Amino acid sequence: MTHFLLSFLLLLIATLSFSQNSIQKAINSLKNDPSLQHATISFLIKDIDNDTVIASLNQATSLVPASTMKIFSTATALEMLSSFHRFKTYLQYDGYIDSNCTLHGNIYIKGGGDPTLGSRYLKNNLLIEKWSDAVANLGINKIEGKIIGDASYFSYEYVPSTWSWSDMGNYYGTGISGLSIHDNTTHFYFDSGANKGDSTVVECYKPYTPDMKVRNKVKSWTTKKDLAYIYGAPYDGLRTIKGRIPLAKTNFDVKGSMHEPAYTAAFELESLLWKNGIEVSMPSTTTRRLENLGLLEKTKRMTFDTVQSPSISKIIYWTNLYSNNLFAEHLLRHIGVFKYKDGSVFSSTLAISNYWKKKGLLQSGFYISDGSGLSRFDAVSSENLVEVLTYMKKESKYSKTFYSSLPIAGKTGTLRTIGKKTKIQGNLRAKSGTMTRIKSYAGYVTSASGKNLCFAIIVNNHTCNGLQIKKKLEKVMVSMGNYEN
Repeated sequence: MTHFLLSFLLLLIATLSFSQNSIQKAINSLKNDPSLQHATISFLIKDIDNDTVIASLNQATSLVPASTMKIFSTATALEMLSSFHRFKTYLQYDGYIDSNCTLHGNIYIKGGGDPTLGSRYLKNNLLIEKWSDAVANLGINKIEGKIIGDASYFSYEYVPSTWSWSDMGNYYGTGISGLSIHDNTTHFYFDSGANKGDSTVVECYKPYTPDMKVRNKVKSWTTKKDLAYIYGAPYDGLRTIKGRIPLAKTNFDVKGSMHEPAYTAAFELESLLWKNGIEVSMPSTTTRRLENLGLLEKTKRMTFDTVQSPSISKIIYWTNLYSNNLFAEHLLRHIGVFKYKDGSVFSSTLAISNYWKKKGLLQSGFYISDGSGLSRFDAVSSENLVEVLTYMKKESKYSKTFYSSLPIAGKTGTLRTIGKKTKIQGNLRAKSGTMTRIKSYAGYVTSASGKNLCFAIIVNNHTCNGLQIKKKLEKVMVSMGNYEN
């Protein structure tokens, strides 16, 4: 009996030692890291084919996920809206055109929630020119009315209420509009001084709107990075810019959020019409502004031009590859419109929660406040992420589309510097997430023994810097690629 017990203990120790030499060893090392002594980790990795857990740590603990939240918004958009669906934007007019080629009425740009209009991802720089040509093709040379941007397709809730004030003025925190344009981004071009602490000058900003005001408090500094931050409220043209930019720069680009994209679209079209010889008698505006003044009239509109977005599959590809917050938030709002005919944050997040609950997933511990992960009110577990990832891999008819949207380790997108010259390069696909004191990854990898693995890891409140936590989690992901059981 003693010999049997000794043999059993030796076998148990050998088994534990073996497991700790692979993924479990890597995650235990992470857990015991001094820079994570105040942190919380949620980790889970499963063999998808056998539905067995390979390793885990606090898998049911809900944490702030950062951009891995996009897993839920992009997966749900594919499932509910289909990969081939496209969003439409309409040019319309009301009133009538008289024999003197004058339109007695208004031109409307009616948004349909397309986030790609004039986007840098499409390189469609001639969008406004095409709209101007479409207006000219009506056979008019004068408009006795206005150019009106109509962003009513979603609610006018421009940003989620749970977003931070420090985020929403910057390009990554730009708002969501039924009529978006140029990635809802304003570019501020700075000239900086030659000496540390010198003042800077904003030479111009693009796209231009007459209601924008800039309060510049940026200093020249011995940095190589853009350390300027922009503060401003939705629909308010005042932008305060603070921080630092590199020395002796000309036209240094600092990107911020537009305060009202629908107005920018209308103003740009009005400006180009004037340039092309078509007079517009009244200043451009938006349906939101007219509604606030009690001046919005319900009139019959005629559609004379339509712009279609790329397919949802392409939008999701850009969303996950580049972690595009704007695209993710638009997908979220479309889910709300599709399910409840309401593009508010409340309806849209409810639609996502209910969809996965009906699938038998995300029963508890899942809290969604936006579609991009910018909100610190979001809370999910590694188990939540793995559940949805497993479904998308094994049961979704859009499995290939979703899988191909995820960045590839060592090669593309936000994972291009991860795992180079290791077994995860070109093998692991995952969505990453990064915020102050937050790092996360969730996706798929094939192990050295050929197992199809699905994983998620979220770390909150680490005390090391961004590069250090990235390297620590990279070791865990490399251990997945090396796994041979």
